[in-house]
Amino acid sequence: MNVILETRDELESELKVFTENRVKFSLKRLFWMVRKIKIRYSAVSSSKTACNQNCMISLETFDHRQIEVSMTARDKRVALEICLKKIYKLVQKALHKTQKYGRFSRRVYV
Repeated sequence: MNVILETRDELESELKVFTENRVKFSLKRLFWMVRKIKIRYSAVSSSKTACNQNCMISLETFDHRQIEVSMTARDKRVALEICLKKIYKLVQKALHKTQKYGRFSRRVYV
């Protein structure tokens, strides 16, 4: 699984390490299904509320399915947590759907 971090600003090394570890921990049961994951942090400048940190996760599975989730929260870490929770549920749903129709196993092991 490739974890790619993208931001306009330079990320602190602590946040970068936290993000990589959190992604690996959150998807540890389904890591074999994920081919590539991109995480993009940004700040919403015209926000009237205190929630101005945006996290967008784009994920590609081994059957070339694209899953994207975007969340806004007060902190980058909280936005990441919410996104990972939603991504896990969507990947699990994709796995169950492919197992139901028997399409996934042929493509992974060939």
